Amino acid sequence: MANKWLTSTLLATAVAAGSYYLGKEENREKLMHEFNRLKAKLKGESKEDYEPYLEEKIGHSDPNDIEDNSMVDEGAVFSVNYYNEKHKK
Repeated sequence: MANKWLTSTLLATAVAAGSYYLGKEENREKLMHEFNRLKAKLKGESKEDYEPYLEEKIGHSDPNDIEDNSMVDEGAVFSVNYYNEKHKK
């Protein structure tokens, strides 16, 4: 009898805690994101596997894609400045 009561109490506590946690949209999104990451990891997939646009774009920037080119340019300048600051000291 005590075992049945303990099991029921633990189950009710787990359901209440899960309901409370999943009550927030942010937590539901986090959980779905982690679930999808785990599912992709188990299947050995990456984002490029199911988004052909990314497979085409990676490593081949379009000269007419101004946003992408400026982002790459800013990243290159940042890393050069960081390197120069660390080695000048």
